Amino acid sequence: MTNDTLQALFVVFAFLMQVLLIINFVARNWKPSFERKYGWLIYAMGIPGITLGILFLAGDQPWYIVAAPFVYSIWGAFGYFVDIYRPVQWRSPSRWSVFIPYVALFMASQFFFWIPLWYVGLGYWITYTAMYVINTGLNIYSHRR
Repeated sequence: MTNDTLQALFVVFAFLMQVLLIINFVARNWKPSFERKYGWLIYAMGIPGITLGILFLAGDQPWYIVAAPFVYSIWGAFGYFVDIYRPVQWRSPSRWSVFIPYVALFMASQFFFWIPLWYVGLGYWITYTAMYVINTGLNIYSHRR
């Protein structure tokens, strides 16, 4: 695969992830039944993330491009395990042994996509930033008491 194709896959995955996160958090706030039914898709995106990571590795991409989908996949596997496969009550009350790695992996996955977009294209970076702000705001709003 060419560098341009790999770069395009990176951008598409980054934006697809943001769109799905925004939809998930909108659903969590205003259509919880939809989020309960389809929320697992956010974690399942780790499967194509592994494939992309392997493609980026084979395509001799920089480490930070390779790391982004792998970190997302690790977060997806961890999230699936603690939220769906073997549900753990970790959000309220906070169970720090789950909360800290969950949030750290989630934030790392977001930033591993966001930062390289600066070098791919400023327009991508700005758009991703706006989408990240929206998904973060919706996520925070969903945790109101």
